[in-house]
Amino acid sequence: MSESTRKKGFFKNSARSNFFATHVLKNETKKPQKITKPKKELTGPQAKLNEIIAEATDFIFKSAETTVSTPFEINCVAFSEDNQTIFFGSSNGNLTRFDKKDGKICDDVPLGRYPIFGICLDEANSKVFVCGASNNISVHKLPRLEPLHEFRGHNDQVNQMSLSSNKEFLYSASEDFTVRQWSTKLKGKSEVILTHEGPARCLCVTRDNKYVFSGGDDMAIKIYDIEFKEEMLSLQSQAKSIWSLACNYSSTMLASGTDDGTIVIWNILDFTPITLFTDHLAGIRSLVFSPDDCFLASGSGDSKIKVWDLDKERREVTLTAHTGSITEIVISPQQDIIISASIDKNIKIWGFPRFLEEEGFKLLGNDFSSISFTPKSDCVISCGTDKGIRFWDPKNDEATILHKSYGAGLSSAVSWDEKYAAVGDNFGNLYIFDLKKKSLKHHILPKDGHMGPIRDMCFSFDSDYLVTGGGDSKIMVWHVREMENNILWGHQQSIWCVCISHDGETVASGSADKTLRVWNLKTTDQRYCIQAQEAITAIKIDKTDMFLITGGLTGTVKIWNIAERNQESVFDKHTGPVTGIHILNDNETFFSSSQDKTIYIYSLKYRIPLTFLTRKQPIFSISVSTDEKYLITGEHEIIYMQENPLNSKAARILGPEENVQKFLTYMKSLLSDLHPKHDPSMDDFIILPQFLNTLHFYTSGNHKDHLKISLSQNTAAIIPSRDGFHPLSICLMKELKTARDEVVNAFCAIGKKNPFILQMLEDDLIEMNKKSFGNLNELYNVLYQESARRTLPKFCDKSVDLPIVHISDHCRVKPEDFLNETQLSSQGMGISWNESYVRIPLIMGSADSIDFLESLADCTNLDVLRCEFVQEIIRYKWETAKYTMMYQGLMFSSYMILLCVYTAYYMENVYFQTGMFITNICLLCYECYQLMVSGASYFTDYWNYVDWARGSMMFSYIIIEWFDVWVDLNASVFAMVTILSWLRGITYFRLLTTTRYLINLIFQVVHDISGFLIVLAYSTLAFTFIFIVLERKMEIPVMLDYLSSSYLLVFGNFEGEDYNIIEWTCLTMALIIQPVIMLNLLIAIISDTYDRIQSDCVAADAKELIDLIIEVEGLMFTRREVKAKHYFQVCKEHEKETEDGGWEGQIRMLQASIDKINAATQSNGELAMNKLRQQDKNLIDQNIKLDQVLKSMKKS
Repeated sequence: MSESTRKKGFFKNSARSNFFATHVLKNETKKPQKITKPKKELTGPQAKLNEIIAEATDFIFKSAETTVSTPFEINCVAFSEDNQTIFFGSSNGNLTRFDKKDGKICDDVPLGRYPIFGICLDEANSKVFVCGASNNISVHKLPRLEPLHEFRGHNDQVNQMSLSSNKEFLYSASEDFTVRQWSTKLKGKSEVILTHEGPARCLCVTRDNKYVFSGGDDMAIKIYDIEFKEEMLSLQSQAKSIWSLACNYSSTMLASGTDDGTIVIWNILDFTPITLFTDHLAGIRSLVFSPDDCFLASGSGDSKIKVWDLDKERREVTLTAHTGSITEIVISPQQDIIISASIDKNIKIWGFPRFLEEEGFKLLGNDFSSISFTPKSDCVISCGTDKGIRFWDPKNDEATILHKSYGAGLSSAVSWDEKYAAVGDNFGNLYIFDLKKKSLKHHILPKDGHMGPIRDMCFSFDSDYLVTGGGDSKIMVWHVREMENNILWGHQQSIWCVCISHDGETVASGSADKTLRVWNLKTTDQRYCIQAQEAITAIKIDKTDMFLITGGLTGTVKIWNIAERNQESVFDKHTGPVTGIHILNDNETFFSSSQDKTIYIYSLKYRIPLTFLTRKQPIFSISVSTDEKYLITGEHEIIYMQENPLNSKAARILGPEENVQKFLTYMKSLLSDLHPKHDPSMDDFIILPQFLNTLHFYTSGNHKDHLKISLSQNTAAIIPSRDGFHPLSICLMKELKTARDEVVNAFCAIGKKNPFILQMLEDDLIEMNKKSFGNLNELYNVLYQESARRTLPKFCDKSVDLPIVHISDHCRVKPEDFLNETQLSSQGMGISWNESYVRIPLIMGSADSIDFLESLADCTNLDVLRCEFVQEIIRYKWETAKYTMMYQGLMFSSYMILLCVYTAYYMENVYFQTGMFITNICLLCYECYQLMVSGASYFTDYWNYVDWARGSMMFSYIIIEWFDVWVDLNASVFAMVTILSWLRGITYFRLLTTTRYLINLIFQVVHDISGFLIVLAYSTLAFTFIFIVLERKMEIPVMLDYLSSSYLLVFGNFEGEDYNIIEWTCLTMALIIQPVIMLNLLIAIISDTYDRIQSDCVAADAKELIDLIIEVEGLMFTRREVKAKHYFQVCKEHEKETEDGGWEGQIRMLQASIDKINAATQSNGELAMNKLRQQDKNLIDQNIKLDQVLKSMKKS
């Protein structure tokens, strides 16, 4: 019930009803769906995916709260010592016993029309004490809650009770201003031990049975000495009512909560305050210590439960799932669960929260402006507004002041050899410390350095140079040993940040003048200046020295390409100035901190924000230890050092900490197939250590609606798990076609704006080719794009032979990899640059390369083979493979020349026979080599059978000629040799671009007329037997004559002498069917084949080349184990978009152009409509305001 009603002491009459009968039987508590563990026999990626999903699911179900819903407000709760039974009292006066294991209510006893406020269990004596709005305390027998007797003595409602640890006395606090002590053995004998000047709200008893504490509306905590039976002390709060009290298990601490949300921890030994917590926004309704005395849980009227770490002083964990005021909380004796009751009519069972491993160094009145880790010992140098320069050793929890600065400390840095530390203050003083001696080595005064605040500094990686940036717009480069300096001039306003590249050659700086400048550290020359549109407040260069990451005054984080001097990625996540950036050692992830109290985590590799962390205070600096175990932040009055969440091996949730429990509840509901409404804020979380977000569960569980909303609204980042599983790979693995299409469309849409995200697809290309789904070609078109970066050269000398292909380890084109400076020009031949965003196995002969080509050859989506990316890869590989095939073709050509000359002029010439014998041996040796390296796959190509048949026949013919055996078979064998040789020779025309199309047409025609030949044979036999029957001739020679005559009818050859009417009728039918219908049918089939080949000539040509390339790569067995993959980049002549393939290709090109125009028109139309809607809204708002003004004028 509400707090206001409880204070007044009166209650509305409610219908007395049995809770168990009226509610529980109708609505049983829904148990979570049991998660089936993956079968042991599963192996490979599918088994691994099932394993990590099951692990994360198990963690979610253990950590998420379980809700017991009731129709009434729950005012109090108690928990049995065996951790199995929950007792709770409700606003309608029912006392209920709930079995946690079975999830069922065992007993529900209506005690009267008064609400129940408190429950005390005496399991040793099988009793339970109940108090509430009645003046009496009722006693019931366990386990079935039968009434025994009542304790009478109070004159008003009893607000709270507490039982002594020896179970001899019961203490109660009442609205009648008194606290009574009851004897549990004498059945109600009581005495008043404390009296307040207002209602007594709460009480507790120490476990050593030494003191009773009570609190009330008189703002006092009264202390009763049980041994001496007297009030010994009264602790006065700060003019606030005391609503809750709790004693720890060791009887050394007292916790008190007031009506304004303040919690005070008192030392019972001397009754002095130890700690103050003020984070609740409403009155504290319940307090409880954990059994190990390390934690305190508090429940408040703000509907939140907070668990405070009293031992390590880590940040509290907040449990948020209730929607109404918390009335009571308890912690199980085993300290594994928390149970809470609320006026929202729910009881919730929570897993005991896991705290972040962190340490804090607090200093009141100080903003820690800068913190720096020592690279080897992981100690911390800090400076701040209190002018203290501190050296903090977290391992020993020691903090010493190295020096006092003249002004507030603004920046700090530690050399990589850990010899020196530097600090700059807001007056321009520069302090250099010897870290071994922990003493000041140099003090550079403003007159010798900066004439204004030193806002940032950093050491070079060889520790030889220190670079500082100041408010006087100067950048100073100091040689650390001699402290000589050079000045970099260029900025027009205060320098906010500086950094040095890893190779020690480049300095980058950001300024309030909204420029980003890059300098040569050795020569101090400025390389270039970029307009950044805002003041730059943080800056870092990545480990490859290729990219620059900056943070701005408005909270924008940007990634710049150093070589190309252009901006590549922008993140608008922060709402306050960015105060720090840190790139992890893997160069794939970085952090950004801000004064908006958030830390965002980004993927530098995929250029996407992953999630974010929240803090209570603005963050002024951020750093990560050298081993990346710890993340440290400098904030208002505190330095926080916590474990790096990205390296966590323990199960935990990464994301906004205030919503972690909400996320667990949401995910539990989703995994239980309760179909919760999609919540975009839940897409911000990541489950560690598996590194899963909601998209992994949406896809693996086939939650199509949630997946579609998340992808369309871009609320969840598409990320790979730690084992490489991303939404598309999961869809492919589980064959989820609808979900797969949604994910592919999302990749295409995102990839056009952020192509770096496509890199996660490179391990799935083969599987995607095998699936051959409809929009795969769209994905391939995004994987390989023409670069639109303005800094790339646009022209080159006309003498340059284009296109130029480059295989790179970087996804971004570098012009120097293609052309030298003399070949580039401001006019001449226009050039364009294409780059792939996935790495491809391009090493000829490697197993990965062969697998990739075979998947392309088997791909049934012919649009994939038409894609420019695939065409370019095939052309590149063919340029290498064609020489091997040309050698084989040359060898076969030599053989055919010998065969032709021998046949025409030198039949039976032994020298020519010897030449044919030798070339035949060479050709068969090639076949043996191919068989050896190809294995069983060799037998899948029927042309190999032709090769062996031809070779065997040639050997047979030579043996007949040389040894004069089976001479009568001589001509027949040589005829077969000739037929097979000319037949095999057709295939070599595939090597030539001009004839490859025709050869493919021949093969397809042969394939397509197979059905026609069956029908032709059938009709020919039919008319053969018809004419035999009409002439009554059944001799076999005559039958063969009729069969040949029937076949010749196809070509119009017939004789019609001496035919009667029936024979003429049959002949007429035969002439219609055989020459007319059959020949036209054949022509139609060939025409259809031609049209199909014409429309698919690009794809067909690609397949032919792929087969030839695979044959060549199969011979390169020494490269099978090479695992290298590379990015594919091309510099080519800029030209209008065209497509080969005749009229079908032109239609596809036109259709693509129309689609682009329609997309642009639709986008512009939507933009215009949005502007119109906004204008309409503005007009409506103006009309409303005008009406309000007119009404006010009329009233006045």
